[in-house]
Amino acid sequence: MTAKTNPTEAAVRATLATLADRYAEMAGQHADRLPSDFFASFTPAQERVAERAHVLRMVAHDLRDVLRTGRIPHGLMTDAELNEYGSKEAAR
Repeated sequence: MTAKTNPTEAAVRATLATLADRYAEMAGQHADRLPSDFFASFTPAQERVAERAHVLRMVAHDLRDVLRTGRIPHGLMTDAELNEYGSKEAAR
């Protein structure tokens, strides 16, 4: 038996998926402005842009993970949640 989702939940899920897509798009736009040579050296400003792109990609990944699993990603769990769901090592 599959659980039915009400229209409000479906709308929230669609909004979160769109938000994840936009974060990923923003990360791509930031990365497009960075040098792509293998031995490129970054200025301090470019290093901040690269870090921002990485954070945006992680946020998009985390949002999609929450939509897929229904749980907070392991790296964002509180100690109480980790105790309840166990560690990554215990899950293997």
